[in-house]
Amino acid sequence: MKKILFAAAVALAAVSIRAEADGYIMLSVCSPGQLPAPSYTIHGGRLSFIYGECRELYGLDISMSGYVRERMYGAQLGFILNYVDIGAGYQSGFANFVEHEFYGFQDGAWNHAADGCGMQNGVVNTAGYFAGYQDAGVLNWADEMDGFQAAGLWNHAGIGYGMQLGFVNTAGYFAGFQWGVFNWADDLDGLQLGLVNVVANQPAPVLPFINIGF
Repeated sequence: MKKILFAAAVALAAVSIRAEADGYIMLSVCSPGQLPAPSYTIHGGRLSFIYGECRELYGLDISMSGYVRERMYGAQLGFILNYVDIGAGYQSGFANFVEHEFYGFQDGAWNHAADGCGMQNGVVNTAGYFAGYQDAGVLNWADEMDGFQAAGLWNHAGIGYGMQLGFVNTAGYFAGFQWGVFNWADDLDGLQLGLVNVVANQPAPVLPFINIGF
């Protein structure tokens, strides 16, 4: 109930972004079996029983699976999949996928954003670049990360700035703090606390309990 109320509030704010509209409501069984056509922009809400598709969406999307070809500003509640090109707001579903830029909150079993800012909360969180907070039960992965990764099992950043907290923390270059059972960085400017700490590009690369990179 809280998620629905939060999504409705985000959607209401998003509807006011633009005055002109191609359509206010979209109903879909399975695209192209929908009204209006997938080429439309929706300023309001979309309800998809199996799969819905539109050009842009400003508002609330409730679906089994939903696809927005270009921009989504608002909230998506998809049972299986939410897929957008560029988005801002809230996504909740089994899988949330953003092709390019995303600003906001992704909440699902698998969350992905090519370029994200905000929060990802799920079993698996992946990103090209992510600024903010990744929280997972299994895996947080970012090619480049500014912020905080916390996972039950594995955090990884190709290039990272901030903090990693998990059972295993790995990075190519990391500036900040790694705290876990096993910590690895090829190059570190910061501190590692854990049972095994590895900074590959140092004279003493492996140390127990604590390692300092410089």
